[in-house]
Amino acid sequence: MILFRKYFKLEIITVILLIVNLAVTHFLELDSFRLVRLFSLSILIGFYLYRRHVKSVWLIYAFLFFLIRDVAYQFFEVFWGAETYMTFATLGYFFLVLDRLPFFRGSKFSLFALVIGMLLVAANGAILFELGIIVSGHVDNNLELILFYLYGVSLITLILTAYYYNHRLNSMRSLLFLMMVFCFVASDIASCLAYYVDLQILYYLDRTMFIVSMALMVNFGLNIKGAATEEVDFISLQE
Repeated sequence: MILFRKYFKLEIITVILLIVNLAVTHFLELDSFRLVRLFSLSILIGFYLYRRHVKSVWLIYAFLFFLIRDVAYQFFEVFWGAETYMTFATLGYFFLVLDRLPFFRGSKFSLFALVIGMLLVAANGAILFELGIIVSGHVDNNLELILFYLYGVSLITLILTAYYYNHRLNSMRSLLFLMMVFCFVASDIASCLAYYVDLQILYYLDRTMFIVSMALMVNFGLNIKGAATEEVDFISLQE
């Protein structure tokens, strides 16, 4: 059991999953690496739940929604697959936003923070608009396109949340959260272009960023000491 705990570490698991996913992406077809991605996510969620610590309810819900999203990913071409995928991805992102909302109590937004926030919205909104044009030529119905935009809006909301959370606390944990969100963005854009524009090379970026983002999410959830430090820092900021 001691030997098991010694090597059953997030860093080792992440590296193994990265190697496996990149190998499967290179040698096998789309259906195969979708399934491997689902198994990889399940392993990371299992690692998170296995560890003894105080778990965030919002984070557990986000993991659950991401798991359902990846189950739907196996049936993306079926009439309900894409809709289910986008719906639960959106819910997962919004629940991550809810997890960070307590740190916005008593917020006084500086002019600098507002300007950066507006620039982030403008830049990501432009990317979403361009991707929407690409996707619109491939969707089966208007509902799928609406869900795609909601998916994008939820990610932009998460980007703003991650930015201000890190701006306000400037902790290692908030930086991890920001990096996680960056990986979400990179993975989603890469997978969208790989699938709808047939840029197959981008699947490697998608898989890498996906595994790293989920590993960072697990790391974030397990960082109890960092969470306790943040609580103290947050209280001092309100005084």
